[in-house]
Amino acid sequence: MLVRKFVLLVVLYSIVQFGVQRILISDDLTYEALISQLSYERISDALAQGKKWEWLSYAFLPFILFIKILFSVVCLSIGAIFLSVENGFKQFFTAATNAEFVFAALGFVKLIWFSFIEVNYTLQDLQFFSPLSALSLFKPTELDPWLLYPLQLLSVFEVLYWIVLAYQLKEILGKNFSSSFGFVAKTYGVGLFIWVLLVMFLIVSIS
Repeated sequence: MLVRKFVLLVVLYSIVQFGVQRILISDDLTYEALISQLSYERISDALAQGKKWEWLSYAFLPFILFIKILFSVVCLSIGAIFLSVENGFKQFFTAATNAEFVFAALGFVKLIWFSFIEVNYTLQDLQFFSPLSALSLFKPTELDPWLLYPLQLLSVFEVLYWIVLAYQLKEILGKNFSSSFGFVAKTYGVGLFIWVLLVMFLIVSIS
């Protein structure tokens, strides 16, 4: 069952990725976004190379998704040790896999939004699309680069992920929902906070 759910997630993310690359990001959109920075020939070469190696993004997708889920599982497992909670690694992996469908749904929201609602968009609009997040309250181009990632994470979808995760842990941990949500905050929440700080530091360092 766990393997089937993981495969389903890979399929869903692949559909979203295909939709973004082949439907939303047209050649004209790319030319429009880069023509002020690069020559027409260089953009054409970049597009050709991108299409040539596009299969690699699909090949690495299961690995990237596995690492993403594993991050949540490791945070929960480490927290379980410190909080003296005895539960199996596989149970946490199942819970994190189920919760990941929240972010898969976000991908389809993106496809639907730019396919039917905001049909006149730029490459930048696609890049910074983050519905129901703190970033949507600002103009991304007016913010410092290191602020973009944390503001994108601060969203309703991230909260839904915590809720779904906590609801499943309620049965696994034998606790009520509020206690399970607190466990998520103390484990995954702390790990996510450290990760965000690391990303922000790296962005500041290279910018």
